[in-house]
Amino acid sequence: MAVSAGPDGAAQITLANGRKSTIQKEPSQVGISEPNTAADGTVGWLVEYKVEGLSYPVAGTLIIWRAGKTIRRFTTEESFYSWTFYAQGKQVAYHVGPLHGELKSHCELHEVTNGRPIATWDGDLESESNRPA
Repeated sequence: MAVSAGPDGAAQITLANGRKSTIQKEPSQVGISEPNTAADGTVGWLVEYKVEGLSYPVAGTLIIWRAGKTIRRFTTEESFYSWTFYAQGKQVAYHVGPLHGELKSHCELHEVTNGRPIATWDGDLESESNRPA
């Protein structure tokens, strides 16, 4: 399976058999970024929104999709910088922060099935000393 952006900015999932499924856009969605596929076939992507006063879209929601439906939405009041699947697709880890001037990084690890937070971390991602894997 793979995820890509369709011509209108919606997520388009290509299934193992080659069939494509277009996922309905979120309200105000203009595109997607950082599509990812887990070992178990779960897929995810960041939803990008237009923000007044900015010339570029902002990633504000992480969508997790499995077996024909959206199973989880993670949101932030700031912006998603990056994300990844963890534990064979059972968990997601992400880095969020302000659009400009991040003083320290904020990362979270969550269960996919229920959204429960497992761990949070604040610190300097540029430092090798104590950053999360």
